[in-house]
Amino acid sequence: MLNATSKCPHGKCDGSGMMWLRNPETLETKAQYCTCREQKLQNKRLAFANIPKEFSSLTIKSFDSEIYKNKEDVMRARIAKKQAVKYVNSFEEEFESIGKGLYFYSATKGSGKTRLAVSIGNAILSTKHKQVKFVTSLDILKEIKNTYNRESKYTESQLIESINGVQILIVDDIGVEQPTPWVNEILFSIFDTRMKYNRVTIFTSNCSVENLKHDDRLRSRIFKMAIPVEMPEEDIREKQSKDQNREMQDLLLAE
Repeated sequence: MLNATSKCPHGKCDGSGMMWLRNPETLETKAQYCTCREQKLQNKRLAFANIPKEFSSLTIKSFDSEIYKNKEDVMRARIAKKQAVKYVNSFEEEFESIGKGLYFYSATKGSGKTRLAVSIGNAILSTKHKQVKFVTSLDILKEIKNTYNRESKYTESQLIESINGVQILIVDDIGVEQPTPWVNEILFSIFDTRMKYNRVTIFTSNCSVENLKHDDRLRSRIFKMAIPVEMPEEDIREKQSKDQNREMQDLLLAE
């Protein structure tokens, strides 16, 4: 290796991700990718994914389906977890090529929808090395509105194009936005394009696709893009917060 420096964590290249190897017999030099290259690419994917810190290390395996109190909710959680595992395991063979995502829904906030959706994103990111992006539906609309500002660096079409180019898009809380004609048109434009180009979209929502207040065109697109996954109707986030606070109180009171 002719260019190894301390800039490479493996001591094999100069930090560029390329190794230059010389054949001792012919003295010919050839280039070869260094093992640090994939590590750098993965770090870029992680930064691009924009996954909230509280969810960044969560896995499908650590999703506890037994934490729910109601038997029906435990069963829903078990089924959802099983579907998540199968989805990731068969992602490249069955779902990616046809752009089929998942639609996690439950009327109850804190039921685990976002947690499980992001866990799928984490798994695809780490094991399949695909490009993943997490965003809320409100963030999408806010960013597009910001492009109308004269000082914006991007136009509406440029921003929408960048969203449509993402391999796996996780859209959190679809349905919380007011379904104005403008909102319907923007979201339809994004989802219609993603569907046409077989881009995978994973949704979370507080209601089923049928009960979304958006127009028929948009609901139709989401139906075609994603498999519905019913989640429990129980707020485990509040329970987990109370348990954590109780543990912290015990720690503060301990002698």
